[in-house]
Amino acid sequence: MLECRGRRLLLVGTPWSPPAWMKTSRKMDRSGTPCLRMRAHGPWAEYISRWIAVFKAKGVPIWAITVQNEPENNATWEACVMTPEEEARFLGHHLGPVVRSAHPEVLIFVFDHNKDRVYPWTKAIYAHQEAAKFADGIAFHWYSGDGFDAIRRVHLEYPKALLLASEATYERWRWQKGTRLDTGDWSFGEGYAHDIIGNLEAGAAGWTDWNLLLDEHGGPNHVGNVCDAAMVASSSGEELRVHPQYYFIGHFSKYLLPGSVRAATTVQGSVTYMGANRPYGTCTSEDGLQATTFVRPDGHVATVVLNCGDSEIKFRLRDHEGGRALASRIPAHAVQTYLFERGERA
Repeated sequence: MLECRGRRLLLVGTPWSPPAWMKTSRKMDRSGTPCLRMRAHGPWAEYISRWIAVFKAKGVPIWAITVQNEPENNATWEACVMTPEEEARFLGHHLGPVVRSAHPEVLIFVFDHNKDRVYPWTKAIYAHQEAAKFADGIAFHWYSGDGFDAIRRVHLEYPKALLLASEATYERWRWQKGTRLDTGDWSFGEGYAHDIIGNLEAGAAGWTDWNLLLDEHGGPNHVGNVCDAAMVASSSGEELRVHPQYYFIGHFSKYLLPGSVRAATTVQGSVTYMGANRPYGTCTSEDGLQATTFVRPDGHVATVVLNCGDSEIKFRLRDHEGGRALASRIPAHAVQTYLFERGERA
């Protein structure tokens, strides 16, 4: 797969639960409070470090890890609840020193939970003198809604921290009436693009889909938390259905190359949603014209434009630095990518 891709695949490891014997509950699912037994902090850090080493030995380098998946979620599945202070102590005194010594190239992301709590967690982690030495960035999920202002606040106050949108999917409760796994839902692609643009414009460095490929039941999932996905395959492996998310993601993954740098993008004369917080992955005509622009390492400039409304939007794409402009239009419920060279007439 790595050879076919033609460029490095960035892999992120995210622990959901320590082994049962390390937990106060003595069970993999759910979590006690605190989660980790006092004498297990060191062994758990070593365990994670050895996991990285095994993958590395097999020729699969790990780019980054998070400290703990959804540390505030005492879920029915594998979980390990931590407070910001507990995660900071574990990172600063155990996980950070162990991983940095054995795998100095591996980045460490903290938090890895919903955007509505990203700021207080970031503040607590970086206030811990030892944890701050090892926290390369903050990971976050989309399940609490847009939350772009929270991401922007973190980016402004902690500009050296990498911000990674580390999980997004549509759980069954978010499916519209009539949504089926065999056909997919166009609005899910729009919701993905809306979240990607919003996070990138707020300062995020990347975005991760939780499941690119699931079976025809929205799993497998041992607690029945079925979801939609960009691709759905039959259990027999004889059929593959591609959903709208696949194509919407492609406008970013194909054209915003690794190493690209975001350029300031201003959308004028368009509405912007200013209402109450909405369910995650919501994008409507109230969001108006949305756009993000990146300068790529090859010198090209890529602008992705999104319209979740029911009507076509006419607009002018203008490069204020070069004085160039392009009159265009985007159909209702559409995404477009514009690619041009720097200095090239648009």
